[in-house]
Amino acid sequence: MRETAGTLNRTWLAIIALLMILAGTAGILLSSGLAGSLAESSGIGISPVGPNEQVFPVAPGEVLNTPLAAIIVTVVAALVGLLALAWLSAQVPKRHQGDTFRLHGKQGSDGYTLCDPRVLASAVESETEALLGVASASAILRGSANEPELNLDIKMDDRAKVQQVIESVHRQIAPNLESALEVPLRKVAVLLNVTRRPSSDKTAVI
Repeated sequence: MRETAGTLNRTWLAIIALLMILAGTAGILLSSGLAGSLAESSGIGISPVGPNEQVFPVAPGEVLNTPLAAIIVTVVAALVGLLALAWLSAQVPKRHQGDTFRLHGKQGSDGYTLCDPRVLASAVESETEALLGVASASAILRGSANEPELNLDIKMDDRAKVQQVIESVHRQIAPNLESALEVPLRKVAVLLNVTRRPSSDKTAVI
């Protein structure tokens, strides 16, 4: 399983939508003349331009013809390009292992035991690969010791029974991991890759 930039995309979409709404509202107020009435009634001391007045003192094209404007446009274009590259790199799915788990008893009086999630993931992989029809497995543990999440990527041959493998994961693999962590798993995600040929895979997401 891989993490995508869904939260980042939704955040930027919300910001862009808010800016567009504000710009549209400002345009409507200026074109209708309501901006001047609102400014006068609120007493803010600003006199917006009227519907028939010129917004800029000079034409925008004349401003862009200056050397300083060319430098500013170049810098802004470079910044936009860097932001675009950063956004594109964030779209690449990433596989993040969880931080080191701090395991302790109910009272915590006996201290803590630090455990690398990769150690537990390796044990889960070995146990999963022992299932009938499973060729290989890759496990990732995320979350915390109190709310762990298991992401399991299983490659199985075409003769294996999908339902049987899924039941084994939920009845054997997941409970054994919960016993080791002494807490229930918050989420169990399973990705099954059914392979008929070494060079051809069919993927089913459960």
